Amino acid sequence: MNDGELARQWSEILDRLDRHGARDRTSPDVATLPELMDTYRIPGLGIAVAHDDGRTWSAGYGTTGADAPTPVGPDTAFQACSISKHVAAFGALRLVDGGVLDLDADIGEYLTTWRLPAGEGRPATVTLRQLLAHTAGLSYNWFRGYGVDGPAPTLLQTLEGRAPANTPPVRPSLLPGSRFRYSGSHYAVLQQLMVDVTGARFDALMQTLVLDPVSMVDSSFDQRFPHRRPRSVASGHHRVGTAVPGGWRTIPEMAGAGLWSTPTDLLRLELEIARAASGESELLGRDLATQMLTPQLPGGAYGLGTELDDSPGRRRFGHTGDNVGYSCFSFAWPDAGAAVAVMTNSEDTTEVRTSILTAAERRYAAARAAPPGEVTGRYLLRDDFPIDVAAADGGLSLTAAGQSPAILVPLRDGGFRHPGLDLEVRFQRDIMELRQEGVTQTATRTAGPSPGEDQA
Repeated sequence: MNDGELARQWSEILDRLDRHGARDRTSPDVATLPELMDTYRIPGLGIAVAHDDGRTWSAGYGTTGADAPTPVGPDTAFQACSISKHVAAFGALRLVDGGVLDLDADIGEYLTTWRLPAGEGRPATVTLRQLLAHTAGLSYNWFRGYGVDGPAPTLLQTLEGRAPANTPPVRPSLLPGSRFRYSGSHYAVLQQLMVDVTGARFDALMQTLVLDPVSMVDSSFDQRFPHRRPRSVASGHHRVGTAVPGGWRTIPEMAGAGLWSTPTDLLRLELEIARAASGESELLGRDLATQMLTPQLPGGAYGLGTELDDSPGRRRFGHTGDNVGYSCFSFAWPDAGAAVAVMTNSEDTTEVRTSILTAAERRYAAARAAPPGEVTGRYLLRDDFPIDVAAADGGLSLTAAGQSPAILVPLRDGGFRHPGLDLEVRFQRDIMELRQEGVTQTATRTAGPSPGEDQA
């Protein structure tokens, strides 16, 4: 397949987006991308698709503003919102790789401009790993930004909650390491830490650590960036299509939400991370890249600055983002060697993003079901509830406690479905996941395939 074929396929996909949004079941309720953008008053959208063999496709839809005639093009820049965290994490890990930072050292060893306040009279010990993984237990903050014509705080004022900051001070409020709490506070502290340890401005540091080496030529953390290229910048819009005053908000908390970028640039980073995880990157070592793509809490879905789906047959990594006036996502499917990024200049994009992401999942996350011989055996949901899985006609049968055997129907993503119940079954090593009405239970295998059982 060449670039032209990739463009044709994705153009067809965007002409028939499934509005139902279920990964495993298609629906007849379809719409074109321009129709959905019109429904939700989304002025503009940029999309890019990239494969690890060098094939790429990018396109723009709509205009840079509701009242602007300039069409969105492949090089139109949008605010990357919380994808900024994903990019900042890669930069922080490069400092770890270079011996400048330690993932598991107390951040107090590096901070000089500001110190994490003591909680309940006792200082909290927080690590870089916990900042990256949102497990440091810091107070919740979502940074909405500041009007382009008004005052914006310094990062120190943000951390201390002093005017003109519009958010509370950053404080420890949970036991560090005990649980996941998504909060911009973690990345505000990360930004100050990286500035303190290097002595460089954060935007310049990220240019050196990430943007230049990854060839993200249309990206910058500099908040003056959009003013230098107004014809190639998409202005933000609220849910009803109303323009954000001044076009966009200034985000001094750059590590958490301040990146300007394009879909194509974002995919350059995703593919670089995938190469790093395979040991093929000159920018980041395999061990750190693997940790970036590993859930940091058992059963979690967040690595080091990275949103994850680590379930069998549907591995995916990347990040989503929402700022005032903008929303976006950038994801890679490493098993398929492909990545997709979407950026918009509107807040009301849930259905558009879901429908495009579902289309990408169907294309790149579909996996073959595990060979029957690898998953057959007895599983225990509870001590009194055994479930036997056996090979049957090249597929699988499931026999639950006190029930007759049922043939499982394979799904496109590598799982199985019980034809008569709301039950989906997936296997990972010696664990069987059973999902019923949105609730997932796990059963552990106690015995492998029975002697003489069909291994086909």
